[in-house]
Amino acid sequence: MPTRSIEKTFRFDAGHRALGFDYKKEETIHGHTWRLTVTIEATQELGERESIFDTNDLAVVVNSLIDQVDHSFIIWSLDPIYPGLKHLCKSAGIDDKIFPVDFNPTLEGLAKYFFEKISEGMQVGGVVVRRARLECATTLSATHERT
Repeated sequence: MPTRSIEKTFRFDAGHRALGFDYKKEETIHGHTWRLTVTIEATQELGERESIFDTNDLAVVVNSLIDQVDHSFIIWSLDPIYPGLKHLCKSAGIDDKIFPVDFNPTLEGLAKYFFEKISEGMQVGGVVVRRARLECATTLSATHERT
């Protein structure tokens, strides 16, 4: 069967910092306008509609994730500044905008995170999530894909 796929791109704004790099630039608190492109692949023929599936099904899954991270600060729960930052944000009433993760939130780690979460959430027959491509700048992206 020929490969049939469709891509949809989503956008969100979030800050983060990544630990363990030689250049301190990555360890500073900074943010990006992120672009997440998700590729869905058909596992069956197109059928009468001549479509893989309704992309609104994908939007429901992805938008629920984006709602959690949009305008937040993504931080590794093991980051030494996490407890203090959480306390500070709680005192300001914005602790709901701290988004802790259980991994170093690098570009590659976040691409994998989104791929896995979207794959878990997609309960539509006849399709699979093929890849998640995450861009944090026009010149930098990471891809996580099904092999």
